[in-house]
Amino acid sequence: MGETDRAELTSGVLTALAGWQIPILQLNGMIADRLGVTWTDLQALYVLANHGPATPGELAKRVNLTTGSASRMIDRLDRAGYVRRVPDPADRRRVVIEPVPEGVERVGALYESLNERHRRDLDGFEDAELAVLLRFMRAAEATTEAEIRAM
Repeated sequence: MGETDRAELTSGVLTALAGWQIPILQLNGMIADRLGVTWTDLQALYVLANHGPATPGELAKRVNLTTGSASRMIDRLDRAGYVRRVPDPADRRRVVIEPVPEGVERVGALYESLNERHRRDLDGFEDAELAVLLRFMRAAEATTEAEIRAM
């Protein structure tokens, strides 16, 4: 493959990725509205469901909120039944925020249709292609998080 072909493919991938981000943001906004939470609340639920319990400060940092804003967010999510405060097993003077399994299931149910469509999309790929996609998605997540920290 020539340098021009590779540059065109790279450009095409980046353009497609940017194009995909718009409907993802729109869908997340619709799901947040349906759940009666904010977009940032939904991000926090994702963080907790996929990375485990976090202190309020860790969660604030992860979703780019001040500690005061994070505290109000945690209050909203707690009242809505999505999270709970529990004693930190490492330091009982502190609390960690953990997702409520039933809340995670309610959120997950709203993504199941899209996940099933994506499974069907991926059915047409060979295992080696899936491995490449996975490698790219993990790298893209890491570099995007690095960019967020740099800002």
